[in-house]
Amino acid sequence: MRKTIIVLSCCVGLLLLGYSGYRGYQVWKQSHGMAMARAYFAKGDARNTIISLEGVLHTNPRNIDACRMIAGMTESVRDQRALVWRERVLELNPKSFEDRLALVQASIIFQDYPLASNTLAGVTGADRKTAAYNYIAGNVSLVEGHLDDAEAHFSEAIRLDPSNPVPQMNLAVVRLHRNNALDMAEARIALQRVIMTSTNASLCSQARRELINDAMRFNNITTALTLSKELAEQPNSVFDDKLLRLNVLLKGNSNEFKPTLGLYQSEAATNPAILFGLANWQMKQISTNAALGWLQSLPIQTRTNQPASLLIAQCQLALGDWRGLQSALQQQDWNELEFMRHAFLARALREQGLTEASAAEWGVALKSASDSKGMTTALFRLAALWRWNTEAEQILWTVVNKYPEEKWATTTLSEHLVAGQRTRSLMELFDIMFKRNPDDLDTKNNLAMTAMLLGEQELDPYDLARDVYEKAPANPSFVSTYAFSLYLQKKYSEALKVMQQLTPKDLQDPSVDGYYGLILKANGNMAAAKSFLDRSSRGRLLPEEQDIFTQAKAGL
Repeated sequence: MRKTIIVLSCCVGLLLLGYSGYRGYQVWKQSHGMAMARAYFAKGDARNTIISLEGVLHTNPRNIDACRMIAGMTESVRDQRALVWRERVLELNPKSFEDRLALVQASIIFQDYPLASNTLAGVTGADRKTAAYNYIAGNVSLVEGHLDDAEAHFSEAIRLDPSNPVPQMNLAVVRLHRNNALDMAEARIALQRVIMTSTNASLCSQARRELINDAMRFNNITTALTLSKELAEQPNSVFDDKLLRLNVLLKGNSNEFKPTLGLYQSEAATNPAILFGLANWQMKQISTNAALGWLQSLPIQTRTNQPASLLIAQCQLALGDWRGLQSALQQQDWNELEFMRHAFLARALREQGLTEASAAEWGVALKSASDSKGMTTALFRLAALWRWNTEAEQILWTVVNKYPEEKWATTTLSEHLVAGQRTRSLMELFDIMFKRNPDDLDTKNNLAMTAMLLGEQELDPYDLARDVYEKAPANPSFVSTYAFSLYLQKKYSEALKVMQQLTPKDLQDPSVDGYYGLILKANGNMAAAKSFLDRSSRGRLLPEEQDIFTQAKAGL
């Protein structure tokens, strides 16, 4: 027995040693891969940088440094996949203030303003009092057209970090968008002063961009042509500056437009990093057919790889070439964007009436995206864009259940369920929210009301309604819910006393007046009840509410 124990102990020890060695090798492999990626990146070798990073992610898909580096690389060349990677980074490091702001900034770059706003809303506590937060919040407010908020945020950023010239320039940009001629003139002078005096090349380029957009807005083509040429020729210019130059040439009907476009097309044909931006520009500014024709003229090795294959699919989808889209997608592999390829394939199949095959492909898309919040969210946006309401709702339920920190999902899902008159599903959603945060009075009130409408007494809706009312007795919605609970318990006079605590204005609220009419009728005041019940149809009612009020009016 003693020998057996010794042998077993030795075996266990060897196994643990082997596991430890394997773990050590995995750690070394990731560290070595990241070192190679950084070395290649420093040399400007994008291809081998990506290969090294893919090797790291193959070993450990949750390696945050690799994800962050790919996010930065794709963002720098304006590849929209940067959003997926930025979301992945934040998913892996949800408490990181810097990674959250990086996702907000990327969302602004790619004009996904709802994502920018939702992500920014996740900043809490002391982080909201920093210059970095106020600077990014100012940018979000600016792109959303909330100029007063933008000005307030940039002013606060300047107060917190007076030596930083960037928010000062952005404050000038805000004033450039005002309707006051004097403010606009002063803003133009401030931006021109930046160009002439600043030693910060990046800041000068941004000032030129703002002045170009301003000149275009007021149809000052001569100024825009001059500034856009200067901008495109700067050593620090990015490809977006060339696209801005194309915008100016196109709007000015310049003879330089066609040769310049041809030059940029030749440059993009051998550089996948900028191909995405130029193809998207052609889709928006010229036509989808023109963009597709150019993409399909590219060499086969470029056409069948990212981002060209994704762009071709987007063009075919926009043009309704479902058979061509299906044929192309079935022969491809989109690596980390496989979930999107399967989603596009599901769309192509459904449009051809192949519903079973489409459902199967959509299932694969869901499974491919299921391990990533960013990919799941991207798939939801796709379903919503296509108005695939059933599929969009399915994803929203997934996000609500799997990622409770994504508050936008519960808001969007509740709005969808209200619009679809889905009271039972609404109650189930409110029940989930209540169990997560039983102190949220709005959620508790909504759960109480939907449970009462459906007669689900096991959820104790009367107790919920009373508790909410006692904690906020001046809230009209909470008051009407509690009064309704008393009405259902046939405590009509008590219900009337509760409702009469509200102001005349509150009693005319579309979410309140029907319940007041119901309670007035129960107390014998038929004339007053009729006027309130008649007004109840102004609000957006659930089917059970409509039935209750219709029956009440029928007896008057």
